[in-house]
Amino acid sequence: MEPEGSAVLDWYSTLQHVDVGVVVQDLTHRIVFANAKAASMLGVPTPEFEARRVNDEIWDVIDVNGTPVGPDEHPGPTALRTGQAVRDRILGVRRGDGSDRVWIQVSAIPERNAAGKVQRVHITFSDVSATQQAFLVQEAEYQAVIRSMSEGVVVHEMDGRIRSANPAAERVLGLTLDEMTGRTPMSPGWQLTDEDGVPVDPGTVPSEVTARTGLPTQRVLGVRRGNGERAWLEVRADPLRQLGTEALQGVVATFADISAEREAILALQQSRQQIQRVLDAVPGVVYQYLADGSPMGRMTFVAGQAQELFGVDAADLVGSLQRMPALFDDDGFPRLQRAIRHAVDTRSSVDIECRAQHPVRGEQWIRIYGVPTETPDGLLFTGVMLDVTAQHRLADALRRTQRREAMADMAGGIAHNFNNMLAVILPNIQLARDEVQGDAAAHLDDAERAALNAADLVRRMLALGRAEQADAHTTVDLAAIAREALHICRQTFDRGIALDDDIRVEQAPVLGSVSTVQQLVLNLLLNARDAVQGVRSPALHLSLRALDETQVQLSVRDNGVGMSDEVLRRIGEPFFTTKAPGRGTGLGLASVLHAIGEAGGTWRVESAPGAGTTFHIVLPRQASMSATPDASAGSKPGTLEGTVLVVDDEPMVRTALARQLTHCGLRAVLATGGADALAQLRAGIDNLRVIMLDLSMPGMSGMDALPQLRALAPHVPVVVMSGHVPPDATLDGASAVLQKPMGRKELHDTLLAVLNTA
Repeated sequence: MEPEGSAVLDWYSTLQHVDVGVVVQDLTHRIVFANAKAASMLGVPTPEFEARRVNDEIWDVIDVNGTPVGPDEHPGPTALRTGQAVRDRILGVRRGDGSDRVWIQVSAIPERNAAGKVQRVHITFSDVSATQQAFLVQEAEYQAVIRSMSEGVVVHEMDGRIRSANPAAERVLGLTLDEMTGRTPMSPGWQLTDEDGVPVDPGTVPSEVTARTGLPTQRVLGVRRGNGERAWLEVRADPLRQLGTEALQGVVATFADISAEREAILALQQSRQQIQRVLDAVPGVVYQYLADGSPMGRMTFVAGQAQELFGVDAADLVGSLQRMPALFDDDGFPRLQRAIRHAVDTRSSVDIECRAQHPVRGEQWIRIYGVPTETPDGLLFTGVMLDVTAQHRLADALRRTQRREAMADMAGGIAHNFNNMLAVILPNIQLARDEVQGDAAAHLDDAERAALNAADLVRRMLALGRAEQADAHTTVDLAAIAREALHICRQTFDRGIALDDDIRVEQAPVLGSVSTVQQLVLNLLLNARDAVQGVRSPALHLSLRALDETQVQLSVRDNGVGMSDEVLRRIGEPFFTTKAPGRGTGLGLASVLHAIGEAGGTWRVESAPGAGTTFHIVLPRQASMSATPDASAGSKPGTLEGTVLVVDDEPMVRTALARQLTHCGLRAVLATGGADALAQLRAGIDNLRVIMLDLSMPGMSGMDALPQLRALAPHVPVVVMSGHVPPDATLDGASAVLQKPMGRKELHDTLLAVLNTA
């Protein structure tokens, strides 16, 4: 197997005596030379090499991890194929004498001719079996340690996929290695959450952070086990680097199951009604205060969000309490001192809420909670200081909401009674006006207008309250709602405020509920009104115009105090308000901006201190709305005749209606309630044409009486009357609804319409 040529023979003779195996392969992978060391190392006599190729399967080559190496992936063929040297690769090769494998460290160097083409490959290798065996023993020990660990160990590829896991990981996660293999940390089955139960951002998962940064990462995660149970893990991720380099080849994640400890801590926190966090992770300040007998005691430990609560660093609060009084309002710190003295005297916990003054956010409510422990130096309180401003504001808002709901319910009842009184006043004024002339008639005209205005105001306010039940996904007319809001504001705002408008569209259909859009317009007008308080010649302006066929713009401008850049940046932030305490919750604009987003709109604000403010709202314009049908549509000219059964518990209302009906040419039969009406129907009423039924009556209500009246007189139309129709009223079977008070013309037209359609 030695090549011809004396120089070459001498060179190859030299190779026979080196202490490393040397093999030369030609372009067909045939072995053209093998030295004695190679023959000895591989257990193949030198002459037999001539019958072998370097990529013969008989070598049974494996990698260090035990995986087979394909024939074309051997170092010689690789160097021949790529033209690049392969250096120091460790492989297991089956010896020719059939004994165990030999582990060799192989290098393959391509040899080029004068033209630069590879003509053969020189392969050198040394026996590293002892070293490899030691490595395998060490690897076995390492794997045994990994398998015996109580902590779970998972190895991730660089793309996040799980490559391997130890038995502890299988036990903790409730999945086998086969079930985990190929999963990534963000596979839906894990349902990863943070400590508060919020789904984690994929970029913050420890293995992902370490793969991205190359730095160790640690955090607590909630994970769904294979059986569906929730587990809490303390996870640490460390980079897995290629040997001797800084290149990452994966991430090793270790984790301990802390579910039991976490559940115990949560149970303790709930039993003591205490929210605890650790250091800077707490939503407040963790502290230890020592009552050591000195006048004020001292803080021995402070950590957490002191800047957020008080606007100072935590380190500045350690030591004497002399700085603390400046952080609270005039009453806050004395109250805290009294609470501490009481806790010291009674050896009880401190739990108090005080007002603090933040240098940027202003007034805040701070809850201070501490548990005492006896120490040789005094009574040591360990606890937290938490910002409970939002809870206070929510509680205030809830109380105001409950008050408003109670007042709204009461207003409905009052409105009913008020409209009943107007139902007596208005028809009597109209009847009296027909019988007089001159100044007396003019006076009665004024009284009629006042009564109609009062009825209109009550009707509008009730409509505003009832709108809360509207569908939030309907199309409503912004132009009509804006005119309605302007009407209400002109009657309720200070007369000194100039309120003008420029509504350039007849209709502006937009998406939303009546209540939502009403709230949007009214909140903008109310805020503008508040902004001009104390301003000379206060003025508000509302404009509504079509930007194009698809958009409308609502603008509300005031000449008030304007807003600073800081206030502008916080517009829409819940509970943020520039109004004095008790004047606002900071929820108005937040709800307005939410409504704009729900309708698919946009908004912008123009404002500067002293230069007023303009809100511009742009909303998508919906398809045109159909016109509201006229209540008297389809009525035919003519006179009324016949009998009307009037059912109302108010005597004066019955009398006034009887007079109106008589004036219209009808005969009135009066019933004091539902039961009386049913009795008269059973007895028989001559030429009965219409039943007029009040909804709100003691005993049998109008809603209860309606189906029974229809059953007894199925062909007689029923006109429902009410000063306030409840939102949940069921009026199936009613031919029309008349809102009290009703004028003579409205009564006449309604009766004519129902009789013509009966």
